[in-house]
Amino acid sequence: MISMTIKYFQSNQTGAPQLSGQRGTLIAVLNACLGNGFNLRTLTALTRDGTMATATADAGHGFRENDIVLIAGANEAAYNGEHRIRNVTTNTFQFDIAADAAARATGILTAKIAPLGWEMPFSGEDRAVYRSRDVTSNRLFLRIDETPLAGDGNYGRGPRTVLAQMWEVLNDVDNGTGRAETMWRKAQNDNATTRPWVLVGDSKRFWLAVNWSESYPNRYAPYFFGDYPSFKAGDAYDTMVAGYYDLNINWAEPSSNLVTDNVYSVGTGVGNTGIWLARGYSQLGGRINAQWVSAPAGGGSTGLGATAVPYPNPADNGIYVMPLMIQEQTGPSLRGRLPGLLCPLQSIPAPEPWKFPGFVIDGTQRELLVVGGAASNGNARLAFDLTGPWD
Repeated sequence: MISMTIKYFQSNQTGAPQLSGQRGTLIAVLNACLGNGFNLRTLTALTRDGTMATATADAGHGFRENDIVLIAGANEAAYNGEHRIRNVTTNTFQFDIAADAAARATGILTAKIAPLGWEMPFSGEDRAVYRSRDVTSNRLFLRIDETPLAGDGNYGRGPRTVLAQMWEVLNDVDNGTGRAETMWRKAQNDNATTRPWVLVGDSKRFWLAVNWSESYPNRYAPYFFGDYPSFKAGDAYDTMVAGYYDLNINWAEPSSNLVTDNVYSVGTGVGNTGIWLARGYSQLGGRINAQWVSAPAGGGSTGLGATAVPYPNPADNGIYVMPLMIQEQTGPSLRGRLPGLLCPLQSIPAPEPWKFPGFVIDGTQRELLVVGGAASNGNARLAFDLTGPWD
């Protein structure tokens, strides 16, 4: 059974909030995936046979095979909590349960898609703040601001683009210290046209990939917030926010001003990337730019997975990916490992997000989600690790 460390959400799930160029839609997505869950259903029966529980819900409950579902309301505690479900039918689904649990659950029984479990300490009109509850994380703040930016018009500003800010300290929804700011685009136009999205994360961090361009479909722009595994012992500021670094042109192609789906040669100078670490390795000062790197290759960058090697690999019919490292501007220095996102070494077709189950990395069976990126003329590929752990 695949672990429940990593949770995966998608815009085509039943009950998932829809993202568009209108105000408040990104906050609705993050509220659902990070804090509240979605697709709340009433269960009409919940029983056990051996070590298998069967839940019966109203017709068309909408849960998918391998979804992680949060059960609540049972008087018998063994039934409550998060469960990875299987054997899904229109009206029922099943999950593992202890053999000594009661044969039938009682109470007002509900099920919903389980969130990442983050807290939302502050909110205001078109503004929201999110924070990990995990006591082993740095617990820095993510502030999302969907208030239309000054200069709305030809430069991508307005409801279609939000400010994504990392703060070391926030006293309320607007005021604090230690800020790093990037931009997350959610739509090409300020309208109600819905845009596909994917969110993958755990208790400390998450990736959000948005297919925001109507002109260039299936080119997802990846954004990140949260902690990363640091190479520095005792690192108290190994937290990062990543997105667009500028809005200085009128553009519809999602790779403009974005490097989060690029990989650079190790040692390449770090400029304005839209990828901010909370502080440098010295732990002093404030934010510092960073980028993803791999082996030396003469400088420059390319889109993740934008290679000439086909999928499947001709020699063994396989798929190959590699981890990436985070290189900070100071030094430059290799600061840590990029969590959750792997770089494909092949050109993988990805007209839609594509799951690869049973993938083995270093002897561990994993499930990957491959999503089309924006870099290298849309030939970049994002390979998210759905199994974890990411530390």
